[in-house]
Amino acid sequence: MPASTIERSAAQLATPARLAGSVDHVRTIGGVDAPAAGPWEIGSGQRIGLVAGGLRPQQLPARVLCGTLIVTDDLLGSALDFTMLVTDTRHRFDFSTRVSRLVSVDWWQADGTMATADGSRPVSLWLRYNGVFRQRGRQPSLWLTIQTTVDLPEQGVAVGSRRARRLKLAAELNLGPG
Repeated sequence: MPASTIERSAAQLATPARLAGSVDHVRTIGGVDAPAAGPWEIGSGQRIGLVAGGLRPQQLPARVLCGTLIVTDDLLGSALDFTMLVTDTRHRFDFSTRVSRLVSVDWWQADGTMATADGSRPVSLWLRYNGVFRQRGRQPSLWLTIQTTVDLPEQGVAVGSRRARRLKLAAELNLGPG
């Protein structure tokens, strides 16, 4: 049975990738806009939504310390690496993932590892490419949505008087060309 179009790489789609212009940061793959291949830097300080589950979910403030998305020609294998800090704690999370599945040209699954001071664990992120936007006089900005549930090492993260063992992560990030 032939693979469906959502399980093939973008390079195998009927319409091959083509750049819209030499200085453009958008290309078309299979009739859908996609980010141009190359590095995109995640701006430091952007907020990440973290929610500690349980009977009374609680939001935790978190921010991006640094990060990069390296988009490959066919999107599969693109790399997303970033570091997140939970504000007012010692908790630092380092994510290192590669796009392993294309649900569509703009909706990707990235698998890899999440490392903390207590060790590393497998992680799976859902990434949504929302477009590249330009404002007059500014660099283009790639809008990326990240969603996942993070299983924490045995110690968890302090949330008030208890420790959270699982966090839901959601972020709307802006990336600039690297």
